[in-house]
Amino acid sequence: MVTIRPIGGETPLEFVERADSLKVPEEVTNKVLTDHFGYAEDGEIKKLKLQSKPFWDQFYRDHVEGIFQRGGTRYAALKFVQRKNDYAEEHRRLSEVEVERIVDSAGDWPR
Repeated sequence: MVTIRPIGGETPLEFVERADSLKVPEEVTNKVLTDHFGYAEDGEIKKLKLQSKPFWDQFYRDHVEGIFQRGGTRYAALKFVQRKNDYAEEHRRLSEVEVERIVDSAGDWPR
């Protein structure tokens, strides 16, 4: 069982981002949010987790890798990330360089 605890002065969002970066199981993160930070409802927890930049980075990577594995084009992957990124809240919006890095991280795209 993975153990993770909040670091002194860490906000709930900082904790979630650290947990996401460490790939802590969701159940463990939820338990800490409930026990330590007083989150009572699943909706509150989900809303908080959707603010996590590491969560969205992984979301984009997973989708880009799926496009790559299905033989899709780099252009399609790039457009997917750009389109989703356009609707992102400002604090988790990716720069063009970050978008390019995520798309290129999938591998060598066919030309």
